[in-house]
Amino acid sequence: MKNMSGSMNEKNVSQKHVALTYIRDYRVMTNLKYRLITNILIPVLAILASMLIACSKTVWAWIGVIVIVYDFYMMCEVVQDYFCFGCMCKKNAFGMHFLKTGFNGVRYFENAVLVDILIRPLRIGITILIASIPFIKFGVNIWSIFDIIMISSIVSVGSLNIFRYMDMGMYIYLLALIVILPAIAGSIAVLIYGGGMWFIAPVLAVVLVGVIAATYYHMMVRIRRSYVDV
Repeated sequence: MKNMSGSMNEKNVSQKHVALTYIRDYRVMTNLKYRLITNILIPVLAILASMLIACSKTVWAWIGVIVIVYDFYMMCEVVQDYFCFGCMCKKNAFGMHFLKTGFNGVRYFENAVLVDILIRPLRIGITILIASIPFIKFGVNIWSIFDIIMISSIVSVGSLNIFRYMDMGMYIYLLALIVILPAIAGSIAVLIYGGGMWFIAPVLAVVLVGVIAATYYHMMVRIRRSYVDV
């Protein structure tokens, strides 16, 4: 029994060490300003704006939440990645040079990318849930909120397959407007038509898991190929 207990403790310690290693690598690859702006400042602004608009309790104000606040928040979700990771997945990108100077450069990058991809749905979920509290009290179906969270997360993670390989900032803003259109259209659609369709959220959750896995695998393949300079 003591041996089993000791092995379980060692396993827990090992898992904790792995988790801390992933978080450490994410912090190394991202600066403090980036983490504060993306994980705290922008979500707080979106929540406050949503709360203020919800005070009017009118249909047009609710449409304003989707079109203005949600548009702003999703634009930030899509574009903000450029200011930290930039085009690091692109072959011979400027941000890749320092990774190639160490033996563990790819591992650091893989850990940081995985944490970043997993943080996105969590950040979006917390932000939208808090921002939607007044509307849930007004009668908005909770399943519609989950649908919006799933759609937003899919767009946020899926967009990395485009923007992580772009090095022209001016085009990113223009392309982001096109990328977030499905998120806005899908969110409006589920609010209008999908309130009673509880099965949409689980289906979208499965799609999100697939998008996360595909995005991570795609980046790992590209980053490893970028080490081959022939």
